Amino acid sequence: MWFMNKIANPFVRLILLSPLHGLMSATLLLFTYRGRKSGKEYSLPVQYVQDGHHIYIVPGMPEQKIWWRNLQSSAPVQINLRGKSLAGTGVLLKQDTDAETMVKGFSLYLQRFSVLTKYYKIRIEADGTFNAGDLNKAALMATIIQVELN
Repeated sequence: MWFMNKIANPFVRLILLSPLHGLMSATLLLFTYRGRKSGKEYSLPVQYVQDGHHIYIVPGMPEQKIWWRNLQSSAPVQINLRGKSLAGTGVLLKQDTDAETMVKGFSLYLQRFSVLTKYYKIRIEADGTFNAGDLNKAALMATIIQVELN
């Protein structure tokens, strides 16, 4: 994690904010939020999938990260998406109130990043679709952030 936080993320952040953002911005965006307690602003590159005015982010290894906990209640966020700075509201989706949205966002995310189906143990049916039971189970266990763009 030290290498990611101190070396890789700052380098990727520079690329995403530069005219060279096209090298990475098809799959990465720069996500900026304020700490709940500190009020300090943080920016980090994250993988994303977009569905209209909604962005879905599924942090990898969320148990090793704490940034997403700042979004347990909806909070204003800023994203740099494909070279454009956009405002939105980010929220951590919860299975008791957002189950349908979690499954939808997770499905879109896995369609984009299909290599993750093995990590989440989601079988692919003969017709190429995700096994519905596997998808629902994994989605409801995943950490999923939804950003609604203003």
